[in-house]
Amino acid sequence: MISSMPRRLISTALLLPALACSAEPFDAPLKVRTLKLAPDPQNAGAKREVSCFYYRSIVVKQIDLGEVGANRLGLLPVLSRTATQCRAERDPNEYDLPPETWNGYFKGVKFDYAFFDAANGVNGGRGFMVYRIYDRKVLFEDVAERGLQSVDLNRGALKLQYRRVLAAKCSVLTTGDACRDAIARETGVRPGSLSGCDSGYRDARLSMAARRCAAQARPRGTCITEELARVDAQRWDEAPTVIVYGVETVLQDESAAIMPRSDVLACRPSD
Repeated sequence: MISSMPRRLISTALLLPALACSAEPFDAPLKVRTLKLAPDPQNAGAKREVSCFYYRSIVVKQIDLGEVGANRLGLLPVLSRTATQCRAERDPNEYDLPPETWNGYFKGVKFDYAFFDAANGVNGGRGFMVYRIYDRKVLFEDVAERGLQSVDLNRGALKLQYRRVLAAKCSVLTTGDACRDAIARETGVRPGSLSGCDSGYRDARLSMAARRCAAQARPRGTCITEELARVDAQRWDEAPTVIVYGVETVLQDESAAIMPRSDVLACRPSD
């Protein structure tokens, strides 16, 4: 939360709707305003700004002080007679998302729902949250690779399509068929589509060794061999299995149904 918000603003910019938040599958904001905040003397390079995304019935405010995750995420009603201001200070009718609810960034609005991304990625994906605006309720959270592909509303049911990133509780490499069957039961994918996990683990093992050698600026030959031995000593093959597969998630009556749209598209060890 903000302890002492600077009142002096460096500049104000009115941006056109053709921004990231206007890209499909979200509604294009009517306008976006960005206010540049005074720089932090202790961190002059940090980007400090307030962004306000205007829609027909709601304004989403994001205050970014250059740290990981927005400092504050607020919702304001659109005023009928005077335009809702975009400012760093909290408005009397502003509702802030509790920090324990979400620590990330605003992504977009679709219908009566707001979408937020996590501040950091996990296992090759990024967490997201679906938030129902009119009653301020968190409906759903999951992890997607490359964001949401589509968002539709049909007879009161919100339908999301994306590549889901799921971390299992077991390792296919060390547990074998028992782990494959458990993942298949949980997700609905075919157990046979997990056959690529062996190569996925091998690729991850080699990639980690190569990154370590690059960071040390050492010749690849001997370094790769030594780093692979270190990776093996860390029992990398026991890391829980992560799979990526296409899903359609249907949110209705505060319940979520996740249905597979593909078999396993990628398989790798968890971070």
